[in-house]
Amino acid sequence: MTGYLLRRVLQAAAVLLAITAAAFGLFYAAPSDPALIACGPKCDLQQVEAVRAGMGLDQPILTQFLDYLRGLVAGRTILDVDGTPIDCPAPCLGYSYTLHQPVLDAIGDRLPVTLSLAGGALTVIVVLGAGAGFTAALRHGTVTDRLLSTFTLVGASVQIYFLGYVLQYFLVYSTGLLPPPEYSPPGDGPGAWAAGLLLPWLVLGFVNAAVFTRLTRSQMLETMHEGYVRTARGKGLGTLRTHLKYTARGAAAPVVQLLGLEIGALFGGAFITETVFGLGGVGTLAVDAVTGNDLPTVLGTVLLAAFFVVVFVALADLVVAWLDPRVRLT
Repeated sequence: MTGYLLRRVLQAAAVLLAITAAAFGLFYAAPSDPALIACGPKCDLQQVEAVRAGMGLDQPILTQFLDYLRGLVAGRTILDVDGTPIDCPAPCLGYSYTLHQPVLDAIGDRLPVTLSLAGGALTVIVVLGAGAGFTAALRHGTVTDRLLSTFTLVGASVQIYFLGYVLQYFLVYSTGLLPPPEYSPPGDGPGAWAAGLLLPWLVLGFVNAAVFTRLTRSQMLETMHEGYVRTARGKGLGTLRTHLKYTARGAAAPVVQLLGLEIGALFGGAFITETVFGLGGVGTLAVDAVTGNDLPTVLGTVLLAAFFVVVFVALADLVVAWLDPRVRLT
C-alpha cells in the first residue's frame, strides 16, 4: 500500500506540474502583450512597463515559469503599477492588477462560498444517487426501478441554469416555501447557512446525481451475480444484510472512482450555480476575471480547480486500492 501511495502522489504531482505549465503558457505566452491586458486599458505606458517588470514578463519564458513555480513554493515579491513592492506569500498565484490584491487573497475571500456549495451538493449526490441506485437494484424490474430510471433520465437531461431558475421561481418567489438563496457564514448560525444554500444544493446535487444513480444500480446488479454473494445467500444470510455487507462493497470501487471525478465536475457546476443564484464564490470571480481579462486571476482559478480535481481523484484511487487490493498491483 505504501508503494502504491507513493506512485499516486508522484503521478498527482506530475499532472499538476503539466497543467501548470500548459495554463501558464496559454495565459502568458500566447497573448501579444500580457502586461497591457493585466494592467487594463486605463494604464499609461509607464504603468504597463511597471506591470511587465512586476510580473517578470521582461524575462525569458522559462525564467518566468520557474519564478512562478518558485512563488508557489516559497512566495515572491511583485511590483504594483506604481512600483511599490508587494509581498506575495506562498502559495503565490500571482497578483491581480484589476482587484489590486494577490490572487490567493481574492480566491480566499470567495472560496468558502464555493466549498459550502460543492460540499452540500456532494452530500445530496451521495445520499440521493447512491440511495436511488441501491434501491433500484434491489427492486430490479419493478415499478420502483422504472420510476428511478425515469428520475435519472430527467436528471441527466436537464441543465443547471434551467432547473435553477424554474425552482427558484416556484419555490422562492411564487410560494415562499424556501428562503431566497444567499450565503451566510456558518459562524452566523448553521441554520441560516443551510437555509440560504438549500435550493442551490438540491439543484446542483440533483443534476449530478443521475449518473451516480445509474452507475450504482448497474454495479450492484452485476455484483449480485458474483459467486461470493450467492454463497452468502445460500448460507442463510438475509437479503438486505447480504447486499449491505457484500454486494455494496463489491460494487463500491467504480462508484468511488466516479465520486472523485464528480467532485471536479461539481466545481464546474458550482460556477454556473453561483451565477444562477447570485452567490459570490470562486465561480463568479473566474467569470469576472475572464470578462475583465484579468489573466493572473484566471490562471489562479484554473490551477485551483485542477488542484481539487487531481487531489480528490488521487484520494478516490487510494480508497479503491483499500477496497480492492488487486488495484495496488497495477
